[in-house]
Amino acid sequence: MQRETLILGLNPAWQRLFVVDKFTPGTVHRLPRAQEFASGKGINCGRVLQCLGGNPVLMHFLGSGNGTRIFDELSANGVQQAPVWIHEPTRVCTTIVCDGDTTELIEPSPVLAEAENNDFIQTLNNYWHTTQCVALCGSFPQSFNVDLINSLDFTGKSIFVDAINNIDAWLEKGVELLKINSLEYSKLLERMGIPQVKSSPQFWKMTAMAVLERLPIRNLVITDEDAPVRAFRFVEKKFQGLQLQPPEIQVRNDIGAGDSFFAGWLYADAEGMDFEECLVKATAVAVARCEVDRPWNLNLARVAELEGLLAPTLEKLGD
Repeated sequence: MQRETLILGLNPAWQRLFVVDKFTPGTVHRLPRAQEFASGKGINCGRVLQCLGGNPVLMHFLGSGNGTRIFDELSANGVQQAPVWIHEPTRVCTTIVCDGDTTELIEPSPVLAEAENNDFIQTLNNYWHTTQCVALCGSFPQSFNVDLINSLDFTGKSIFVDAINNIDAWLEKGVELLKINSLEYSKLLERMGIPQVKSSPQFWKMTAMAVLERLPIRNLVITDEDAPVRAFRFVEKKFQGLQLQPPEIQVRNDIGAGDSFFAGWLYADAEGMDFEECLVKATAVAVARCEVDRPWNLNLARVAELEGLLAPTLEKLGD
């Protein structure tokens, strides 16, 4: 069995999904019956990791009603959970998928009380000292006390981050992976005061080098929808950059593609795969996820097929 991975997916949602043949803003639509299920970055990541053969433990805040539905659904599917129960209801995410395009309507996250923050850190401490691999997925709920996790001791732990807000203290301590999308990367560069001359052919090399020289990030990965995935690191003080173009596919539902990429990297890392293999595996998982309706319907044979197609197309960046 793979190592246990504690997934901090602290802002889950109850998903209401409508798949329609036509969607025109400003008009009346007679929608089909909604598909409803547990969702959110941590949940998507955990379910894909489980599908791949990983061993996730999902920690999240759950409110009554929708939170109970989430807990029951994941429990029925064998996902180990460490819930923190809160007074406010779990938010609802309404998604409309039409011809491969996705429109999402996301409710505000719940506001946490001080006692609920205290319950969180007590629950986290039950796992922290025995867990070697921790993955942070997505945003925090409103009034979340970030100081509670910023003070944690990272000694002996592999930390993986798929988030952008309130993560600076984690990055400064050192993380195994920072996986963000291109918009989030721009936010990070702006926060760090790194110039963004995107018209320059050296943009990716120069900005990634600047980030990795300032922060102890072992692997930096930037995804960008249909554009190439770019990954960077320093190996024995030598900069290395790779680029991988996802293939064109028939998209059925791309909700959670980035979360699936993250899960693929977590699985590959736990299997001892190298930098290039992790990038190929994660990209293949994300592409295969877009070809099915829901994350847990991931086709493992298709993942393997995509890995074979993608591996020869890896390109070096920064030479």
